[in-house]
Amino acid sequence: MKKLLFLVALLIFALAQAQVEVNWLSLSGETEQPLLEKEITERFNEMHPDIMVVREELENENFKAKLPSLLQTSDAPDIYYSWGGGLFHEQAAAGAARDVTDLLSEEFLATQSAAGINAFTHDGRIYGLPTNVSQVAFFYNKALVEQAGVDANAIKTWDDFLAAVQQLKDAGITPIAAGGSDLWPLHFYWSYLAMRIAGQEGIEAAKSGEGDGFAAEAFVKAGEEFVRLVELEPFQEGFMSMTYPEASGFFGDGGAAFHLMGNWDLGTQRGNSADGEGLSNDELGMFNFPVVEGGAGRATDTLGGINGFVFGPNAPDEAVSFMEYYVSPEVQLEAGERSAYIPMAVGSDAGLTDPFLAQVSRNLAESQWHQIFLDQDLGADVGGVVNDISGKLATGDIDPQTAAELIQESWELR
Repeated sequence: MKKLLFLVALLIFALAQAQVEVNWLSLSGETEQPLLEKEITERFNEMHPDIMVVREELENENFKAKLPSLLQTSDAPDIYYSWGGGLFHEQAAAGAARDVTDLLSEEFLATQSAAGINAFTHDGRIYGLPTNVSQVAFFYNKALVEQAGVDANAIKTWDDFLAAVQQLKDAGITPIAAGGSDLWPLHFYWSYLAMRIAGQEGIEAAKSGEGDGFAAEAFVKAGEEFVRLVELEPFQEGFMSMTYPEASGFFGDGGAAFHLMGNWDLGTQRGNSADGEGLSNDELGMFNFPVVEGGAGRATDTLGGINGFVFGPNAPDEAVSFMEYYVSPEVQLEAGERSAYIPMAVGSDAGLTDPFLAQVSRNLAESQWHQIFLDQDLGADVGGVVNDISGKLATGDIDPQTAAELIQESWELR
């Protein structure tokens, strides 16, 4: 009997030794996505006793702060969250990501969005897989807008929006919630204004170093239009000391009429509200960022993300096997049905049940240009400057001309 118990223990030990551990670093949050990720991890581990996926999570800002140093150590995660864009390309070029091209079959790639795969391709090689796409838009509290007599459906131009802001202030309602402490929520204003004024050709010309680049008139104008908004004092009191989650909860509690944010805020504003319920879909409305009259940008042009996961430099093959499962159409269809996000696997958008996510999906289908968040697309250093100048424009600590020149300077020095 003792010998049998010894052999069983030996077998268990051998199986444990043979098990490959995959470390997955993702984001925390008051949304359905982290819950889905945890469930998928448990499900996969049960299906594959030889693999143990260990999911860890960090809050958005902590993730951004800690990931660069982690990637330079032996503790680098095998899979880590990514917003794509220039930062992803920097990571791939620096050897902080594993090339997994040869592990992905044609059959698997056929199940994925070509645009999504392209977002995680560097120099023709694939280093990550896409999960979801997002759009930044204005969400609004129907009751507060109605109380002020504002017709949100009539807001088509930037001047229309500024007039609505003033109308809300006149009614004693805080027009806009903003998490200024984190800076990136404010960069949505400068970025969208740059898109609406410079247009796609103008943004691409600046990236290519043509003319005055990001110091060109269109980008100065973007800062000037942002200042026009700032001068109306549209944000909640103390907005520069509020983080994004705090501002999102403030919006969810009915503290402000508008919130310029990505569609993930549908869950975040509820989770961070005082009662944990926030604003229901029936209490919310949404409209695209308005056009700037005389600008080159289209009303349908969108700002947002093509997000996914990148494989760490030392990721085992099993990490790829797990992500192939996670981004499979079956799992991504479930993500849509649970309103976790807008999935990118082929055909998975059919499962979207949330009307706002379905609308964003339609908006993205109609978009002729989907610009990835500029604080990500331009790379970490330049993106940091875009965030910084957005915060300083919001506080009046910088003028639009200097702001544009600083972005251009950082772009030249990158």
